[in-house]
Amino acid sequence: MAAKQYKKLGCMDVNPAGGCAFEVQAETADEVMRLAADHGKNAHKMTSVPPEIAAKIKSAIKTVTVNV
Repeated sequence: MAAKQYKKLGCMDVNPAGGCAFEVQAETADEVMRLAADHGKNAHKMTSVPPEIAAKIKSAIKTVTVNV
């Protein structure tokens, strides 16, 4: 197996009090941001991602190593 690095974000990393267990993993931070925006729209009825939430999301993205 080879190790590969991914970007990871959980909804509770952005809002721990929200109780949402959504997590996403992608190859790039940009892809994580896109998927998080889609999640916000579909699960939390957000019509857009305000700049302060986008900044919070970006700072919560972690790099993880996965064996593939």
